[in-house]
Amino acid sequence: MIKLVSFEDLLNYSLNEEKNKISNEFKKILDEMNQIVEESYTEVLREYTAKIDNLVNKSNDRIRGEIAKMEIENKRIISREMDYWIENVKENAKKMLYEFVKTEQYRKGLESIISREISEGSVVYCSSADQKIISDITKKRKISCKIVIDEKIVGGIKIYYPDKSLLKDFTLETILNQVFDDIRDKVAEILFGE
Repeated sequence: MIKLVSFEDLLNYSLNEEKNKISNEFKKILDEMNQIVEESYTEVLREYTAKIDNLVNKSNDRIRGEIAKMEIENKRIISREMDYWIENVKENAKKMLYEFVKTEQYRKGLESIISREISEGSVVYCSSADQKIISDITKKRKISCKIVIDEKIVGGIKIYYPDKSLLKDFTLETILNQVFDDIRDKVAEILFGE
């Protein structure tokens, strides 16, 4: 027995089939569109993320460069300030030389240098305050030498040996400079705790 289907049922069936086909096609299209949008979004996100990372890295490099320049400049400023105060200590020590040349200890040291270093025919450079002391010591030791006043000398002497073309510097300024160069780091440590 054959069952007859009404036209309406047949039409509804056909419409439902077509509707399902169209619905499935739309789902496929929608999935493809979503995939295209997702891929495009991912590509754009990757591109802009790379650009942003690049800008951030450039900014960080620039900031690190500026920080490095500022650190160097700060070190220079601190170094100049330290040098200023260390030189200030040195200048104060030089001022104390004017008092030291008045002591008996200085006179004994000067006599020791003259006894050891001056030879016949030497030229001795000294301060005007030391001229008499040096003259007395050389006469006492019976050494014939020329004594020349040098107003730049605070204390001590310079001895020139004409036969050797040699100059030896025993001035207090030179000795102070050499000693100060040797203890500069210790002075900085005392002043700045470094």
